[in-house]
Amino acid sequence: MAQPKLSPADKMLAAQTSLLWDHPFFGVLNAQLEMIEVEPDHPQIDTMATDGRRLWWNPKFVEDLTVPEVVFVRAHEVMHNALEHHIRRGHRKPGRFNDACDYAINGELVACGVGKMPKIGLIDPRYTGLSAEEIYRLLDDENDGDDSSEGQGDRGGCGTTVDGCPQNDEAAKAELQAEMQTKIRQAAMVAKAAQAGKLPASLSRLIDELLAPKVDWRAVLRRFIDESMTRDFAWHKPNRRMIPHGIITPGLISDGVSHIVIAVDTSGSIDNDILKDFAAEVNGAYQEGAVDKLTVIYADASVARIDQFENGDELTINPAGGGGTAFSDTFEKITDQFPDARACIYLTDMGVYDFGDEPPMPVLWGVYGRSSKDVATLSPPFGECINISI
Repeated sequence: MAQPKLSPADKMLAAQTSLLWDHPFFGVLNAQLEMIEVEPDHPQIDTMATDGRRLWWNPKFVEDLTVPEVVFVRAHEVMHNALEHHIRRGHRKPGRFNDACDYAINGELVACGVGKMPKIGLIDPRYTGLSAEEIYRLLDDENDGDDSSEGQGDRGGCGTTVDGCPQNDEAAKAELQAEMQTKIRQAAMVAKAAQAGKLPASLSRLIDELLAPKVDWRAVLRRFIDESMTRDFAWHKPNRRMIPHGIITPGLISDGVSHIVIAVDTSGSIDNDILKDFAAEVNGAYQEGAVDKLTVIYADASVARIDQFENGDELTINPAGGGGTAFSDTFEKITDQFPDARACIYLTDMGVYDFGDEPPMPVLWGVYGRSSKDVATLSPPFGECINISI
């Protein structure tokens, strides 16, 4: 006798029950979300979506899935939240960023044996283990993903992530991050108790990574840039990021030219991918109006070349030089020629003994080629160090 066909709502309930019994870590995270059923013809959500606190689901999508597939998608959605995708998009295009997030998630879920991934799920072994930001850059290189999307709608894959707050609201992002870390710890405790104190190796590794202290150099870079500016709100310069959503809000204006100096240590070997990723983050600050002018200095033992960019230009970094290492000539030229600069960012492997004199602006050392632990022990005579890696 044929079994009665389950309704979409019944499938959602069966999937939640299955997660709580068989995969309690994902089940507990799911149970903490507010569930919202959308209309089948919803213009933006045609699968599922989450912003860290809510989960929207489309019954038309669920109707075509088996219960194991719904199990996978619901776990997929909470992984968006656990990996903080709802607060990490920054200036990236939503469609392509969501593709990158999906690739980062699905390989991990398959390894953990959670449900069954639907055929529309995005997975590629090249991307498993990489962060969404790394994958986004690779998709950009391959001209893959969705270039045109500026909205929050689902553009592919088996679920999407929605910004949990404005991406320039650091206080709100910190609140959401702390909230998510608490939920992950609670879910991990329940899962460990439910599984006799021993978690599967793949899940144990995943939880350890989720709870590991994270220092995202991109976030530190943006905070450094933002803190170096004195700005106010103005209605005559609306926030361009909100216009596609039909919302007009005042944009930020500076009290003068926002000028930043970027110095590149060309004495060592700096990875082109690191330079490209760094330039993309600074270009994001350009697009949001946080920077009006950039000066790029290439130097080894002395300055080799100086390039300048105005608002509207796209930052490109092309190193010149390659001799010994000294920072004194660089900082001397910054002090003498660019006294209006609000901040200096120096990309270097820190293989130097001549730092020179401290310039009259804050300095951020972007250190590459070293481990995070090694960078944490560095103590230059001035400035703040972050580990630049991708």
